[in-house]
Amino acid sequence: MLEILTSIVSAAITLFIILDPLLSTSMFIDLTRGLSGKEVLKQAGIATAVAGALMLVFLVFNDVIFSILNIELDSFKIAGGIILFILGLQIVLGLEIGGKAAHEARAEQARDGAELLPGTVRKSMAGVIIGTPIMCGPGTITTVMIIGSQYGILVTAAAIVLSLLVIWMILAFSSRITALLGETVIVILSKIVGLLLTAIAVHTIWSGVVGLIGLTAAGF
Repeated sequence: MLEILTSIVSAAITLFIILDPLLSTSMFIDLTRGLSGKEVLKQAGIATAVAGALMLVFLVFNDVIFSILNIELDSFKIAGGIILFILGLQIVLGLEIGGKAAHEARAEQARDGAELLPGTVRKSMAGVIIGTPIMCGPGTITTVMIIGSQYGILVTAAAIVLSLLVIWMILAFSSRITALLGETVIVILSKIVGLLLTAIAVHTIWSGVVGLIGLTAAGF
């Protein structure tokens, strides 16, 4: 039982980091400005529900995707780890690989799309915009598939629920959190999140390399 709880918490922390609640908080405040407290809570719920639904879809069809593409988990770990490593570097160092930093580009694209909508529609769509592509983007989907293959569907699903529950609380009280911490502290915390993401990426890549070496040695 303790081992299962440990796995759930470990997976939830990893998902929490890749979901990048700090970026979500900043944009959520911008999109929900002027809404009532009740409506803000509703949009926070929609955001986490949208992200959770997409994550669960890729979790459930994880094995099917691997089978169709005929790839091993270890190969996917290496490829996914490289992507996560690049995302982490972009956050920590502010690098612009292939244009704007990935998180910044996603946020800007979503914001630009939202600005094309009428004011009332834009505010009502805030939760969907935050849910995807801001929270549930390529990095999140990659992480869900890797964790799902490692821990199984039940543990990963529980981790998704736990991480999104925490993020819902952050979004629901985003204005108060930002006012309490200030922009400088949030930027510092964002850099720390990026550093943790690069560490997770290195571990994922190393795990994939060791796995492929094991397969090669076994003659596969």
